[in-house]
Amino acid sequence: MNITQRPSVRHIRSAVVAAGVGLAGLLATGGVAHASTPAVHDTPSGYVVTDSCTGFAGSVSYSPGLRTTVLRSTHAVLTGTTSGCSDIFNGAESGTGTITAVLTGKASVGSENFSGTFTINWPASSGFNPSEGTLSVTESSGLETISGEVTSGFDTGTVLGGQYVVTGKTGKGTKQHPVTKQSYTNTQALTLSRNEG
Repeated sequence: MNITQRPSVRHIRSAVVAAGVGLAGLLATGGVAHASTPAVHDTPSGYVVTDSCTGFAGSVSYSPGLRTTVLRSTHAVLTGTTSGCSDIFNGAESGTGTITAVLTGKASVGSENFSGTFTINWPASSGFNPSEGTLSVTESSGLETISGEVTSGFDTGTVLGGQYVVTGKTGKGTKQHPVTKQSYTNTQALTLSRNEG
């Protein structure tokens, strides 16, 4: 089963609450529902995490390589493996998935400001189609922050988020030996969230 869209969390929550109030009214009146049953008002709840992966790790390749003190235009390709994935409706998903991002922007060893596109391939056990969209990756004090939006595929319209740190590198950051690759691991889960406010 391939899934690209589903009812919003708000619609499902509203339906469940309304059904519960209707049943309570029916039981309280001895099996007869009355028109005086109070109306149910759904309240905004802000962003709700619909899907998450508690782990993601991999590497980022840079061309041209990063220099320690020179900020310059760079192409980057981020690849990684996701684990511990789960869905708000279906629960935990066995196995692993992947994330890939193709990025461009200005970067040095200690500063990055990238934008581009991403693809998340969910674990096969989920039955979900890939999620594709746009994202940015920025660095502050050694912490890389991912933010973006799913524009096609599974859960279109959700917001992407996550954070990671660099754990290793290939190269020294000099003109002769720029950093051409970094390994990373996450410090926060990779998440998709939907605004239900």
